Amino acid sequence: MNMFGGLGAGSLSVPNQPNVPPEELYATQLSQLREMGFYDTEENIRALRATSGNVHAAVERLLGNPGQ
Repeated sequence: MNMFGGLGAGSLSVPNQPNVPPEELYATQLSQLREMGFYDTEENIRALRATSGNVHAAVERLLGNPGQ
């Protein structure tokens, strides 16, 4: 069951742009995470980097379920 209706879950591709600050690179995803109540920007960026920008997977990771 996909609780988040695909919010960023595969619908956005994040290109490999090392010179772009993560706040800019993941701006849309960070906004989505903030709307869901995840306010720690640094932790959100770590989760988004680990999941290649996938918001659904980042939420799972932030909730402590990295394998799901």
